[in-house]
Amino acid sequence: MSINDIDKNYVSIAKRTIEEELYYTLQTDYGFPKAICRSLVDLFMGYFNTYTPDQLMEEQLIYRAASYDVPLGNKVEEMKTLAIKLTIFSPEDLELASKSQNELIRERIVRLTNEAMDQGALLTQADLSIILAESTRTIVRRVKELRDEDLIVPTRGNRIDIGLGISHKTKIVELYLKGYEFTDIKRRRRHSSESIARYLKEFSRTLALHERAHSVHEIRMITQHSEKVVKEYLSLYDLYRDNPECTDRLEEIRSLYREKKLKGWRAEKEQPKMEGTNG
Repeated sequence: MSINDIDKNYVSIAKRTIEEELYYTLQTDYGFPKAICRSLVDLFMGYFNTYTPDQLMEEQLIYRAASYDVPLGNKVEEMKTLAIKLTIFSPEDLELASKSQNELIRERIVRLTNEAMDQGALLTQADLSIILAESTRTIVRRVKELRDEDLIVPTRGNRIDIGLGISHKTKIVELYLKGYEFTDIKRRRRHSSESIARYLKEFSRTLALHERAHSVHEIRMITQHSEKVVKEYLSLYDLYRDNPECTDRLEEIRSLYREKKLKGWRAEKEQPKMEGTNG
């Protein structure tokens, strides 16, 4: 996302990041040159993402939603709920807000409902109404419009339909394997660049475990993905692994997990030794 694509009213919001705060502190309090500041910020954020991958980010909130396996019609007091993390704000929202508030809301509905399902929960139209400050009637209309566009919008209201067809994760990975770029996938599936990158890394990890002869059950336990998603990923791999047009993309995806493991190893090796330990 470029600052040039954002309405001037939102530019200051785009710059309110932890990276910018770190950069400002290093430059003003310590007097480091700009290049050193940027390098240190990248290093700090690398450590942060490596060692606290499940940390709640500034743009997220904890929300309690009904578990995916709760049948429709259950009484509220008998309903199993889960605490899930929802991304209320993504930097890419600013570009959408600059163009259309309607598109911003539609994008958020897709993101929030799929994030919830990824964590084993389902949002209701009432949940979306509260989170997005829109009437339930408007939410129902928006969800129908999105589903008519063949987008996956999993809510408790369409729980019965969710098991049909492949998941949004698999559809996104398949588009990438077919040669589509992030911008094309974002437009087609209404997911952020961060989400697309995360699904590709998940697929990469699944392939790495599969190629080490782990069973579906073992992959599910290690990755914490559903059995359905693991099987979809492996079926997708079987479908495209012998396709010469997908060879480069498959190897690129494989490298994502290797690169992540290598970064983690390097970060561990480069940690300064604690004072008082033997060298």
